[in-house]
Amino acid sequence: MQARDVALLETDPWFAALPAARRARLAASLRVRAFDKLEPVYRLGDPPDGLWVLLEGEVRLVSYSATGGEVMGLILRPGRWFGELSVLDGGPRPHDAVALRPSRLGLAPSAAIGELAREDPELWRSLAVLACHHHRRTLARLERNRFQSAKARLAALLGATADPDRPDAPIRISQAELANTVGVSRQRLNRLLGELRAENILRTAYGAVVVLDRPRLAALGRG
Repeated sequence: MQARDVALLETDPWFAALPAARRARLAASLRVRAFDKLEPVYRLGDPPDGLWVLLEGEVRLVSYSATGGEVMGLILRPGRWFGELSVLDGGPRPHDAVALRPSRLGLAPSAAIGELAREDPELWRSLAVLACHHHRRTLARLERNRFQSAKARLAALLGATADPDRPDAPIRISQAELANTVGVSRQRLNRLLGELRAENILRTAYGAVVVLDRPRLAALGRG
């Protein structure tokens, strides 16, 4: 691990809240791997291999609807940890994790997690807290979906997906993923995107969306 990787880990609220000794042991267990654009980190149904953290690049978590359509879960930024559910219960991966662009990730292997937990049993509680954090985010999104309009849901999704450190970076996401995640038909999604384009809030390209006015998009997403 590079010095900047260690500094990056401290920016994550979950990791930063761990006791210093636990942070040090967990960071020391990481094995860094590089992934090409669109290379899977793991696939739905894969056996657990450990706890992952994104060090550089971008990773998308993708699940699937009953009809087989892709439903975007989270787009992860550097410093964020994931994969804790299968570490906790030993079950298969519940979704795909795919690098959206060339990325570097750290893996705390399952064997290393087990060894750390034998020395420090409270590590299991820390992993449960991480799982609860992700679960609460999912519940909050479901609650918003109950009461928000489709246009507000789309704006909130795009706002949460946009990279805050790269304002002009395109959001690489297909219209099929957007429609499935927002819960509308492709035709309805096209109309919503057309409205946002007409309002100069965004522009669209093949397989991508570029946000032009983040404050207005955020305000719409809170509606």
